[in-house]
Amino acid sequence: MYDLAVIGLGPAGLEACDIAIKNNLKVIAFENGDIGGTCLNQGCIPTKAILHCADLLNELKDSDKLGIQLFSSPNYDWHKILERKTDIVAKFSKVLEPSLKRNITLVKAKAEICVIDDEVQIAADDNYYQAKNVIIATGSRPVELEGLEFDHRFIINSDDLYGLKKIPKSITIIGSGAIGLEWAIIFSSLNVNVKIIEKAPNLAPLCDIDVQKRLERILKNRNIEFYKDDFIKDINKNIVTLNSEITFETDLILSCVGRKPILPEISISGCQENFKLKVYDDYSTDFDNLYVIGDANCEMMLAHAASYQAKSVMKKILFDVSVTKKPIPSVIYTSPQIASIGLREQDLEDKQNYQIKKILISSVAKSWCDNAQDGLVKVIIKDNLIKGAHIVSKDADLLIAIFNILIDKKIPIDEIDDMIFPHPSLSEIVNEVIKNGR
Repeated sequence: MYDLAVIGLGPAGLEACDIAIKNNLKVIAFENGDIGGTCLNQGCIPTKAILHCADLLNELKDSDKLGIQLFSSPNYDWHKILERKTDIVAKFSKVLEPSLKRNITLVKAKAEICVIDDEVQIAADDNYYQAKNVIIATGSRPVELEGLEFDHRFIINSDDLYGLKKIPKSITIIGSGAIGLEWAIIFSSLNVNVKIIEKAPNLAPLCDIDVQKRLERILKNRNIEFYKDDFIKDINKNIVTLNSEITFETDLILSCVGRKPILPEISISGCQENFKLKVYDDYSTDFDNLYVIGDANCEMMLAHAASYQAKSVMKKILFDVSVTKKPIPSVIYTSPQIASIGLREQDLEDKQNYQIKKILISSVAKSWCDNAQDGLVKVIIKDNLIKGAHIVSKDADLLIAIFNILIDKKIPIDEIDDMIFPHPSLSEIVNEVIKNGR
């Protein structure tokens, strides 16, 4: 009998194990893939490593504007970019398994949930295991659209990108969420002709309306074509026809319209039907002491959200503390970056009770020094508190962290003016939007 069993060792599972180890719990964990999950192996980390190379290449193209002359046009080596990505992933992954094995029982096998006489057991590697508490953190996989099934050659998903032997001349990206937009920026920097197809009326449907408008400008400046409120009607060889009857040729189609949760198989003694696990707001289920966290519960598919859920559930397990929800910041690593937290303007039903303030990032001198004047910051205020913040800017991932603290700690906006931000820095925009935003 273990104190805790964790199925899946991505950000959520690893965080749960770490907390359990520090509290001297007897832990068993199951992982049938690479430790670190999607984020480390096929998502956040490898994509950002490639994005850095793409951003640097794009900056070099404009180096003459900064008084820097290159002896030849900047070029790239795709295989070396992938090698660098692989080295970074390996650097972090190689320390995970030995560290876990020193502190927990690690089973490298697929795990299934068996409920026998109302007791939850875990079947893996031809053995059965029991634990006082079980956490499912099995992650997610790319959504596959009917009629656009992945053949992993012409129609690919985000996992396939890291196996590309060569860069295509043209690519069509279905979906303008974080994955689609980040890869659109990468490919455009690598001189690929990029088209984006979005079924919704606006690009980046989850973003604030002003961010959506600014995003269109960014993509146009990158010569990235996009089609809103449209979708693929037909594909004939490599000719794509949209519902709007627009046709074009493409070398590759990247379908990234979201991800769906992966859940372990669940069998219940005496039950012949397939069982669908229901997950409640506190990540509990219909079975005592069985929780689902991270991408597997489909609440917010972000690594830091998964880690926070793990902390919340472990507090409940260890100290019987109720699970609390907080606004979660999100970042899309385009260039410039897009970051958001809290309420969007289109969420407001009674706008007269809110203040909406906006300011261009170019209002702070550091943006000009960094050749990064394109962007804005927008805040939504009610009762003297910031309820939402939306940023398009270089280093938006750092700026949104400041707004996260202001929102989480409920710091009144009149106290922000007493805060000292270094000059010159982009962080000065936090005070500027409160004082001078319109």
